[in-house]
Amino acid sequence: MEIRWLNIDEGENLWDQALSRFPEISFSLLYGWRKVYEKALRLKTYYLMVEEEGQVRGLCPLVYMKSPWIGRGSYLISLPYMTRAGICALDQEIREIMISRSIEKAREIKAGFVELRELAADRIPLIFSANDEHIQMVLDLPEDWARYEKEIAPRLRQVKKAQKAGLTIRTGRGEALLSDFYGVFSKRMRELLFPVYPKKYFEMIFEVFTRQAQLTIVYNQGKPLGGMVLFKFMDTCSAPYVASLVEHQASYPNQLLYYSAIRQAWEEGYRKFDFCRSQVDSGTFTFKSQWKAKPKNLIYQYPLCNGERPAPSIGQAQKSLAFSLARKIWPRLPLPVTQWLGGRLIRQLVLA
Repeated sequence: MEIRWLNIDEGENLWDQALSRFPEISFSLLYGWRKVYEKALRLKTYYLMVEEEGQVRGLCPLVYMKSPWIGRGSYLISLPYMTRAGICALDQEIREIMISRSIEKAREIKAGFVELRELAADRIPLIFSANDEHIQMVLDLPEDWARYEKEIAPRLRQVKKAQKAGLTIRTGRGEALLSDFYGVFSKRMRELLFPVYPKKYFEMIFEVFTRQAQLTIVYNQGKPLGGMVLFKFMDTCSAPYVASLVEHQASYPNQLLYYSAIRQAWEEGYRKFDFCRSQVDSGTFTFKSQWKAKPKNLIYQYPLCNGERPAPSIGQAQKSLAFSLARKIWPRLPLPVTQWLGGRLIRQLVLA
């Protein structure tokens, strides 16, 4: 058995080819994310692979982050900003080996936490400190579209109102669409008190994922009101980055945006539409449920905690002084300032 940490340029083909061997793989496991983390955000990555008799039996991507404020400490995370990633292993023995090696790496680089973001499942023994405050919302795309429209009749009425109001959809790639998306996204992130990713982050996504990534933007007379980044991978279309302008919510841009993306995924033959992560019983959870998405439980485990300290959590962070200050200051800052600061702060937001 060979267990090794891959150099950044050596594993892309082997890693991505091996993904099909593991069940329920997310787009976040694609090797290209390593380039995005390293080049767009300047974060150090460690990608672990286990091979036996020429066959890949285990994969685990990790990103090293430090945070002096919310979620204070240093972390090896699989993977930050993602709904889930964690360890891909063909059996429990391989999984335990990879956890052990991840802990060794954390101690070597003096990280205080290892965080594994995974689906909760019977095959994963919960032997470490963990939190379960997040869920993944997934829609099994219908065979009969007309029947699905009847099931989402209230949303469909809103979509028709958006269309009647003159809202239109554009899909594709390119600098013009990305600039429109980023303007809306960064404004919405300011409202949500969330440091926005630098524009370079999204530019790198579209540079690396030339086949998987797409933009969908909703417009009113040429003005962008909302947008999403879609990832198309295996049998699933995922929407990890979505935003629309609150001041235009009366014309339902968000509903038209999701309807159009879901319809396109169905027409292209995908089996699932992944609404990605929500907190349990949040407003986004309710919204996604209205599209008939179903929750999948997530478990974020912390192997280095061993019950000696509480697992980090969003709820814990929201009680912090740093979050209280952000609540008062962030929405009042000019948008260009939050865009500039966001690109620096997001590198330290370990709970994102």
